Amino acid sequence: MQNDSKRKYIVLGVIIVVILISIAGIIISVVGGKDKNNSSNNSDIVQNDDVVIEDAVGDLSLEVLNSTDEGRDLSSEIKALNATYPDATGWLKVPGTVIDYPVFHSSDNDRYLRHDRDNNSAMWGELFLDYRCDIKQIGKAANLIIYGHNSETNDNFTPLVNYKREDFFNAHKQIEYSTVDGNHTWEIFSVYVTDVNDFYIKTVFLTDDEFVNFFNDRKNRSIYKTDINISSSDTVLTLSTCDYTKSNGRLVIHAKLVK
Repeated sequence: MQNDSKRKYIVLGVIIVVILISIAGIIISVVGGKDKNNSSNNSDIVQNDDVVIEDAVGDLSLEVLNSTDEGRDLSSEIKALNATYPDATGWLKVPGTVIDYPVFHSSDNDRYLRHDRDNNSAMWGELFLDYRCDIKQIGKAANLIIYGHNSETNDNFTPLVNYKREDFFNAHKQIEYSTVDGNHTWEIFSVYVTDVNDFYIKTVFLTDDEFVNFFNDRKNRSIYKTDINISSSDTVLTLSTCDYTKSNGRLVIHAKLVK
């Protein structure tokens, strides 16, 4: 009888140990997964003067060329696509990266977030213009905002992380965003990392001063200093994607329409 009791206690002890080990494993897995998702402990990230620099994404050897130099007419390309997909109203091209995509525009910001142009479920959706924006405002005081996912691979808006590198920024200050109404070139004046609590996607400005002050503040937040001046008649293009180096982080790029 005593031996039976001892065996029961031994078995019970083994069961308890197994349960405790399993619980510990689950806790480690959850915590580890959070760290991975937040990317805060990624060994490929270097902290420098409070600016997080990630490994470059994209072919940095690409020559900086405008589409016209490559024999392409982005406005014609988007017109052709628009004939089949009426929501395709712009084409964004960032020289030196694989960002060379159509931009869609819907009545809300959900349509293209997780669905493609054919309305199929798609993890990374499409590039899309904020529903509050109007491409007819190009040439006027406006903030045109384009969203794209950071898929952490060399596609979608992930290559925008290259702009955290000063050498890349200096070599790629101009980008292209063309519409059905014409080709347009934009010059970047601000690059910074923020979070969802920062309302950088403001589209309504009641006065000229409010518009100028808002973008001067955005300019002052930039990792790099530029000599580009913002006036009350400028059209600003804002590119927004997730930044995994901080909780609910966003990488934001502002560019001014080149007259």
